[in-house]
Amino acid sequence: MKRSLLLFMIPCFIISCNQMKESAIPSGAEVALTWEFEGNHATDGYYDAVFTLENRGDTILGARAWAIYVNQLGSGIIQESVTGKVAIDHVNGDLFRITPTEEFILAPGESVEIAYRNPGQMINISEVPMGPYIVYGENKADQLAILIDQYEVLPFPALEKIFPPGSGIELPDAAWVYKQNSAVSLLEPGETGKVLPTPVKEIYSEETIVLDRNLKIFQQDGLENEAAYLAECFKQLTGSAPATLEGETGASGMITLIKDDTGINGPESYQVSITADKGIVISGGSDAGVFYGIQTLLSMLPPEVWAEEGGKIEVRTGEVLDQPAFQYRGMHLDIARNFIEPAHIKRLIDAMAYYKLNKLHLHMTDDEGWRLEIPSIPELTDLGAIRGHTLDERDHLTPAYGSGPDPAATSSHGSGYLSRETFIDLLQYADARHIQVIPEINFPGHARAAIYAMEARYERLMKEGKQEEAELYRLIDPSDASVYSSAQIFNDNVVCVCTEGPYRLFEKVVDEVNLMYQDAGLVLTTLQTGGDEVPRGVWTASPLCQVFLEEHPEIGGVENLQAYFGERLLEILERKDLVMAGWEEVAMKKDASGKWIPNPKLLGKDVLPYVWNSLDSNLDLGNRLANAGFPVVLCNVNNFYFDLAYTHHPSEQGQFWGGFVKTRSAFDFIPYDVFKSTLYDKWGHPYDPESDFKGMEQLRPDAYKNIIGLQAELWSEKVKGGTMPEYYYLPKLIGFAERAWVGQASWGTIREKEERVAAMDLDWNRFANMVGQREMPRLDYLFGGYNYRLPPPGAIVKEGKLYANVDFPGLTIRYTTDGTEPGAGSAAYYQPVDVSGKLMIRSFDSRGRGSRISVVE
Repeated sequence: MKRSLLLFMIPCFIISCNQMKESAIPSGAEVALTWEFEGNHATDGYYDAVFTLENRGDTILGARAWAIYVNQLGSGIIQESVTGKVAIDHVNGDLFRITPTEEFILAPGESVEIAYRNPGQMINISEVPMGPYIVYGENKADQLAILIDQYEVLPFPALEKIFPPGSGIELPDAAWVYKQNSAVSLLEPGETGKVLPTPVKEIYSEETIVLDRNLKIFQQDGLENEAAYLAECFKQLTGSAPATLEGETGASGMITLIKDDTGINGPESYQVSITADKGIVISGGSDAGVFYGIQTLLSMLPPEVWAEEGGKIEVRTGEVLDQPAFQYRGMHLDIARNFIEPAHIKRLIDAMAYYKLNKLHLHMTDDEGWRLEIPSIPELTDLGAIRGHTLDERDHLTPAYGSGPDPAATSSHGSGYLSRETFIDLLQYADARHIQVIPEINFPGHARAAIYAMEARYERLMKEGKQEEAELYRLIDPSDASVYSSAQIFNDNVVCVCTEGPYRLFEKVVDEVNLMYQDAGLVLTTLQTGGDEVPRGVWTASPLCQVFLEEHPEIGGVENLQAYFGERLLEILERKDLVMAGWEEVAMKKDASGKWIPNPKLLGKDVLPYVWNSLDSNLDLGNRLANAGFPVVLCNVNNFYFDLAYTHHPSEQGQFWGGFVKTRSAFDFIPYDVFKSTLYDKWGHPYDPESDFKGMEQLRPDAYKNIIGLQAELWSEKVKGGTMPEYYYLPKLIGFAERAWVGQASWGTIREKEERVAAMDLDWNRFANMVGQREMPRLDYLFGGYNYRLPPPGAIVKEGKLYANVDFPGLTIRYTTDGTEPGAGSAAYYQPVDVSGKLMIRSFDSRGRGSRISVVE
């Protein structure tokens, strides 16, 4: 089916007969494009790739009036490597353009190879070019942009070409996975607990009680929300929602919810008591404590009861006492890079609530999109929330992350935003599950969507003769000639902090967001301001900033304009009694030598740094800020960035710039001594603490209290909405929840490395068995079932026998020996077995979903 779109009204025009043969516009189906990755050159620092462009139409594709646009993350193109009589130019961000040279000509039925080299290395399928489209015409008025629907990415080369000899990287084959899984083995159900995150205390007896359709839920006054939530959960289990009644008297076969702020240690603490005579009594230090007790009760139920409605549920008698280690247990979700639908944000909220997380940091503005409606400033979403082909970005932003040419296409997740009403609904939905939504409005960098939206507003109002109103929210110095490149390769994504427009816009947006919270019946307490990744070179050639710095020498030069901007935002938020959160840079400034240091002017103020940068020499950055006296949320990239790929296998989705993050990455984290939990670099090479961590700051015991919590991040550059986010955050979220709720594990204080690692492995085996035997079977059906990642098994063949294992014991391993793909009916692996032939192996969940297939050599 042809997929074409007229982006603009195309006026009638006349072309001569001589022009017709070469210039007639083909349809999207009349050109085809393939892309092939040919391998890495590790020692030379580049990789080879090739596009093949085929003309399937009946007209010549000539040397003018067409261009192909494509999105691909990376460091650009090595220009002298380009072949095929075309040029490949960087437009902005991840958008590149292929244009013909004067010698180019492609006749019908012919194809041309466009080979090129990219700096860096290609690892996996998430890095391939995305969303190619072809544009015919040279001017805005007569352009036609068409998605190339005949686009194919060819299979990656052999692992040896991706990780060539000399790269120092082990091949991620089935044998490597088998070695990675060596710390796990199948345990009997009685050898593990029943609840994750692990409670402080859980005791069970052999006696059971029965919950059936006669179940009633009694609740203390004020716990109606929690009772209704529990009733809805039991409706999924039994087919009917139990009645909820006010009262505090426990009875056999019934559930009672009560608050006890005297006998329970802390507002989020709880106790679950299950006895034959009093049934189930859940008491909490607050509504939230009761709610977490409910999640524990749901965890205590046999996982198989979630698979289908049943009349009776048996649950063991016993007692659970519990409380969280950290007050802040957060999850960050980026809906700016690619828009994620509200229904799927709610599914994340449900998963967070089930695993007792309590903060949702919603990243709603960035270079590639502004995703929250501000009714008084419609351009922010009318332009800033829309992506499609454009020459001037006066109607919408350019495509990014493969969103394609169509600004109306919601399937690409490039366009979309939360209306005011939808955002209020999300706030209320999260609050009912005891999750606080922390909104992020990102300045001064990562602000490209806002900048272009406000330029469109400026031009509209200037045409109307309203200069004062036009300049109110203008974000740039129009005479700025600064040259810079941001982390995402944008050259125009930072606001001018030397003019008042950014501060006026920020305050206006904060006021509007505040009203949304009020209309939701809630109080906004914290606003995340972003504040990171301001590129070098910004503001250096801004006439406005040159004058401003001459008038304000106390700022200390252009390098501290970023800190000045943060201090101005803090003044705005202080007037509104709001905490200013932001990435670590909001709490820092540069000293006379240019080194980043904690900003002493902000100590003691309501500033909350979220520390993501734990790479290389910044491993101790959280320690430095906490030691200086700042409250800190640790968001360490090499432990908690869920958008990073699980492994370095080329079929694995996700980025890898910050390493690889799997479920154990968060589980192993030692909050008060990050050096102990940083054992290997991203390629598995061991660190030497004596040299690699030399000169770094240890967290002082008196600063432990300043680590107020942990947060995991899911950035959406490679996430396209739907159930795709679930693959990235589950089961990683379970490992994170374990560390955020339990805090530093007992093995975190063991000084001897060998003894500590042995204890970690033992605890991980317990945890991994609980995930495989209890959590995954439940997640197959909980809240409609989740699209969690199934780990491919590891395997080796030794003396003719197959030896296999899986990251989460309890998953079913199936195999074939005839070269066919293993399916839900293939032979199951339980113990070493004699094999021959072409061996393929795969893990399966209780629904019959299969993991990626491993070929065993």
